Amino acid sequence: MINLLFLLFTSNYVAGVCYFPVEYQGIFATQSSISTISEGSLHQYSQVTILPDAIPVWGVCHKKFNNNVILRDPTAGDDCFRCFQISLHSRNVIQIYTEGLNKCYSTELAAHQTCPTLHSVKTKRASEIMLYKSRSFTQDGLIDRVFCPINGRFRFTYDVNDGTESSVECPEATSELSNCPRGSELQLRFRRCSFGELNMGLRCLGDWEGHEGHKYLALWDPAVTTDTQPRYRCAMYSVESATGRVFVSFSIDATCTNHLHSPWDGYEAMVLTPLPPPTPPTILHTTACAFPRWAQGSWQHLQIDAKELWVQDDGADKKYQTLCLSQHAPHGERYALYSKTQCGDEEFSCIWIKKRAVNVIEYQMAAYPSAQYNASRVCSDDMFRGQEWSTQGRLDPENLSGCPITGEYTGVIPDAQELCARLSSVCSDPQHMHYTVHSCFNHSEIYEEREYRCLGQWSEGGVMYTYTHRRDVDTYECFAGVVVNTNEIFIIEAGTSCKRGLQPLAYGMKLVRQATCSEIEARSSNPPTSLEVTSLPPWWPPTTKNTWIKKTVTTNTPTWNNEIARAAHSSSTRGCSELLLMLTLLLLAAL
Repeated sequence: MINLLFLLFTSNYVAGVCYFPVEYQGIFATQSSISTISEGSLHQYSQVTILPDAIPVWGVCHKKFNNNVILRDPTAGDDCFRCFQISLHSRNVIQIYTEGLNKCYSTELAAHQTCPTLHSVKTKRASEIMLYKSRSFTQDGLIDRVFCPINGRFRFTYDVNDGTESSVECPEATSELSNCPRGSELQLRFRRCSFGELNMGLRCLGDWEGHEGHKYLALWDPAVTTDTQPRYRCAMYSVESATGRVFVSFSIDATCTNHLHSPWDGYEAMVLTPLPPPTPPTILHTTACAFPRWAQGSWQHLQIDAKELWVQDDGADKKYQTLCLSQHAPHGERYALYSKTQCGDEEFSCIWIKKRAVNVIEYQMAAYPSAQYNASRVCSDDMFRGQEWSTQGRLDPENLSGCPITGEYTGVIPDAQELCARLSSVCSDPQHMHYTVHSCFNHSEIYEEREYRCLGQWSEGGVMYTYTHRRDVDTYECFAGVVVNTNEIFIIEAGTSCKRGLQPLAYGMKLVRQATCSEIEARSSNPPTSLEVTSLPPWWPPTTKNTWIKKTVTTNTPTWNNEIARAAHSSSTRGCSELLLMLTLLLLAAL
């Protein structure tokens, strides 16, 4: 039902002049009041829906700059503008700072002057609002699974700092915590505590580094169904590098500020001590295998040292620590491994590593790991038959090369002929390029903006693959393309890993170069006197498919009115789309 309503909405109604990326969109839970919650208070949540162009309870997207957005709220009759600083920490967690929901301004300029600054956030002069995704706009409505940053098996002590007593609730390290068997969930078993024994499970929603340098973790307790306990929690954590101990403190509620000051000072505090690892097999003492120097470092889901490799498998919801045993053909790119999961499960496997660029590698894992080490079979061709490449970008890129295009290219969105796309390189910084979707009739009416940093590219089977870091939402994306000539290219999305077998010429987006870098620089020094669009971009083949942008159609600006009777009897100039919006919002609120 959610997915159907979302599709109905986006295909019939988009208002405002700016848009939220799809990564921001969904239905979120937030603490009903941002005032301080104390011991014994009820924990109540309200619903916030982020649509492509609006957050209905707060307003319509009016203008975006960096991570600030100005929303226009027309509900009171006169326009009311507010500025919000929005940070996407994961697809499940959004942190918002604002001057306050009880304040608004009659002009955009006045609201802009109140946008939160780093100083106002650090000094807590700006109000914090935490949004935790409860439903996504997908067919199943499920939220994303996120691997926990605290992984392995631990024993812990536990203390509640409520000021009512001086004793520690769980003074001995006899309680247990692990993200086993699922790496995205923390299982806690309280033992020998003053309140008795207790088992609970917390699902990891996302983790991030805060403005002050501390690491944060958002958690959801799906077992909580009453208002007497918090359903969502925010924590700070710190890992002691010498011992592996983890210090974790929790806020008293769903905020990241209430009774939470540091990883050692919070409403609840835990000290996690890792359990001793199992004794490794004797074969590890006789190997001299090492991974190549070019592969060593930190990647998205890989950490490679001289002899050790850590790989995070989101599909299996596991993290593996591996040790290199031996190097194998072809070309010495396969490495036999001794693997151990975060839960201590052991096996022998093989990894195939390919260097695609200085900052891009691809790997495949053997399809059939074994409990016994067989040097002649562990890395054989049979182990990789049917496997697909997983593409990884270096987290700290070095010696970045330029993007494969230079200048400015334009085209028409094939599934929405009234929309145009513009892809342009940053001539002064050739590692970056911008992608914009706008109205073909008004270039200032922008529907989507993306900023990419090119990490590297390579050719395979006549197709050029470019791996990028999308900086506006901190994700990684791959594109497959064919350069027909210096003035014409075809590109198609190839997923988070570079999917093979795509046909950019048949199904990609056709883009035609409109200006070279020298022409762009000349144009910027001599801007045109008029921005009117006099003609549409080049003809577009109707058979071309585009996966870059969903179809979008604009209509009138909404007035956020929840009264169905009033909406039904309003003048015909408001149109069916506005009534559909109101019905949609009511149905969403009822779920």
